[in-house]
Amino acid sequence: DLKGRLHVIDHEAIELSNLQRYALAGQAEIGMSKAVLAATALRSTGLEVEAHPLTWAEYVARRGNWVLDQVGVALDTAADRLAVQGALPRWIANAWMQEHDLGISRHGFDDGQACLCCMYLPSGKSKDEHQLIAEELGIPEAHEQVKTLLQTNAGVPNDFVVRVATAMAVPFEPLAPFVGQPLRSFYQQAICGGLVFQLSEGSRRVRTVVPMAFQSVLAGIMLAADLVKHSAGFPMSPTTSTRVNLLRPLGSHLHDPKAKDSSGRCICSDDDFIAAYRRKYGAR
Repeated sequence: DLKGRLHVIDHEAIELSNLQRYALAGQAEIGMSKAVLAATALRSTGLEVEAHPLTWAEYVARRGNWVLDQVGVALDTAADRLAVQGALPRWIANAWMQEHDLGISRHGFDDGQACLCCMYLPSGKSKDEHQLIAEELGIPEAHEQVKTLLQTNAGVPNDFVVRVATAMAVPFEPLAPFVGQPLRSFYQQAICGGLVFQLSEGSRRVRTVVPMAFQSVLAGIMLAADLVKHSAGFPMSPTTSTRVNLLRPLGSHLHDPKAKDSSGRCICSDDDFIAAYRRKYGAR
């Protein structure tokens, strides 16, 4: 039987907008902490599971001990992934999804291979997330308020939702239930979930991505499998990344090699980060 200690870290709760993507959740679990739900589901296993309804930053700040033997990552943004690698876990398994594919990547740090930051290192100048969200909400001039709402996870005020409805030329009433909800939830349901598109009868063009319902589950299964393999000492894939193209028949070779960043900008090329990693885990 599988045994070990597992810390589940997620500050979000189950929401109706993407309920179809969860294998464990139904209508009854809406509003329940994702971390608590996972811990409850694993209660009858040989694992010792501890739920942490926190952001990654909050978790590591409270933890005190930053020696992290292995971390499984399933996050939405590149910035969040960079933050996890910045804490210098010994080993990371990273699950990801895109519009057309999904996959898993595996990362040490002081091994000459690509670290997690190498995969998500920004190239060129790009807009910050709060600027992009403000633009998609139709209120680009309110990007500083959007930034504050994202950082504090505060509920969106009534006048903010009214402003978005006016900018989008849609009625306020269908958006009123979002007053008091975190901005990210409002954005994901109203914009990404297609509500504004429906209310405008298609006249208001918004970028809507509807992932296949099984994508998250398959990426999660691949992530769990790699964590178990690594914990048990089984041979790992010789390549950093494994990719599954959802628009093609399943191939016989799914390896997707990723090279270590060669620009010298990544933290895995920084002497201070390398020294800190070696102090924690020893030289390779």
